[in-house]
Amino acid sequence: MRIYLNYVLKIAFFISLTISVTTYAQVERPNLILIFADDLGIESIKPYGGHSTVTPNIDRIVSEGMIFTHCFANPACSPSRAEVLTGMYPTDTGFKHVLSYYDDTTFLDPNRFSSFANQMKRVGYATAVAGKWNLSHLEKNNTVLNFGFDEHCLWQMFDKHGVKRSRYYLPHFRINNKIVESDIRDRFGPDVMCDFMIEFIGKNRDKPFLIYYPSLIPHTPYVKAPENEDFERLPDHEQKNGPECFPEMVNYLDKNVGRLLNAVEEHGLSENTIIIFCADNGTAKQVTTIWGKEKIRVHGGKMTMTDRGARVPLIVKWPDKIKPGTQCHDLIELADFLHTFCDITNAPLPIQKVRGQSFLPQLLGKKVIKKQWVHIEYKENRQIRTRKWIYTANDDLIKVNKLGVPENQPEKKGTYQRLRRKFRNLL
Repeated sequence: MRIYLNYVLKIAFFISLTISVTTYAQVERPNLILIFADDLGIESIKPYGGHSTVTPNIDRIVSEGMIFTHCFANPACSPSRAEVLTGMYPTDTGFKHVLSYYDDTTFLDPNRFSSFANQMKRVGYATAVAGKWNLSHLEKNNTVLNFGFDEHCLWQMFDKHGVKRSRYYLPHFRINNKIVESDIRDRFGPDVMCDFMIEFIGKNRDKPFLIYYPSLIPHTPYVKAPENEDFERLPDHEQKNGPECFPEMVNYLDKNVGRLLNAVEEHGLSENTIIIFCADNGTAKQVTTIWGKEKIRVHGGKMTMTDRGARVPLIVKWPDKIKPGTQCHDLIELADFLHTFCDITNAPLPIQKVRGQSFLPQLLGKKVIKKQWVHIEYKENRQIRTRKWIYTANDDLIKVNKLGVPENQPEKKGTYQRLRRKFRNLL
């Protein structure tokens, strides 16, 4: 009888412990909002030394969080989006180019890869994505649900007739697998996205949630943002646009970032919500930004294998975990995000072998073995980028230059042989 009683007490103890741990995990698991700007290099915003835009809400995230000075993406859209979702490099996912044309059948295969949303759903997160997908053509192959997103509000680039449609004015969106057009024809597309996310926050305020916000802005066309209800209701390609509108579009992105911050605060969720601001690649080539103390004119480097093409902002706010106003100079790449999210939420890693390394220790101010290099890829171009060197798949070895001055020329062939062998082995 005594043995039986002891057994029952042990079982009761373990059950109570399990309940306690589960309850603790549910309380402690933070909400995550990943804001992923479209075509925004570090030179384009004030926290990194930019002088051409006004971004009070992004500035506020910096003042309350941590700014990373050396975060790297791929220099083009689809390769970066596949990498941030899966933790894998373009050479792994098959997405080495931008999905731009209707007859392109390339897509990120959910049978081969899981996303951070898939993993977070496994530990009880509600998930949503709003913005630009660009990992499959939604009208022909909607893989959003397969990648773990409960809800979605996405720009559908092409309609069922293969005609390219607008993202800003007269938007053509797919919202929870239904085409929505007539109901939003009088609205500015980015506002529809922001309203969708704010509603999602309200519906899921009592459980942990993930929002992935691959913003439509500030990608071309650089249209004038609506200041009132009197804007011209013409499709994007008929709007007056040009690089001179770029600062205004970045300002509008910042406005929507502020709306999300306010929604989180209004629901009393600020203390348990991580806000992450990043971008998919550098600024477009036609944009020139005034940058740095010397006020250098920096030309956008999107689709180039340079720091102007691949070095992007990364800013993280996490109350009571991150010391406000701190900087981190460690090398970070988009492949690191999935591993970091899994570490933060105690979610399992996915089926694929993740390339990235968690930067949770950096967020918490803990010592860690720092990453020595990052991998950057676009089309047939690949490179390793360290603090000092860029090494390409063509065996070019280039000293890293200061942003804003002409890129250095490759070192002469035959020099630095030991270093070249090291990088060659990494590639």
